Amino acid sequence: MQSAAGDGLGAVVSAMSAAADLMPFDPDELYGVLHFRLHTAKEAGKRSGWVGGRLYNRFAGESADYIPLSGTHLAQTFSAAGVEAPDFVVARGHYELRLDYAQKAYDALKEKLDAKSK
Repeated sequence: MQSAAGDGLGAVVSAMSAAADLMPFDPDELYGVLHFRLHTAKEAGKRSGWVGGRLYNRFAGESADYIPLSGTHLAQTFSAAGVEAPDFVVARGHYELRLDYAQKAYDALKEKLDAKSK
C-alpha cells in the first residue's frame, strides 16, 4: 500500500519537473541558472585532472565542457547569446550546451542586468 502511494507521488513530482522545464525563465532567473551551471562545469573541470574526480563527474553526470538545459531554456540561452536556436530544438527536449555558448549568454545577461540596475 505504501509503495503505491509513493509511486503516485513520484509520478506527480516527475510531471511537475517536466512542466517546470517548459516554463521560460525571466532574465534574472536565466542568469542565476547559467551562473550555477557554469560554476558546476568549472568545478567538474578542476576534478577531471585525477581519476577519482573523473569518476565522480561520470557518476554525478557533470561535465567540464557542457551544461544540461531543456529545450525551452536552451532557446532562451541562445537568444541571450544573440544566436538563433536550431530548428530541431523542441521545448520538451533535453540538450547539452557547450560552455562557450553558455558563457557568451551569461556575459550578455550580466551586461543587460547591470545596465538595468543603474
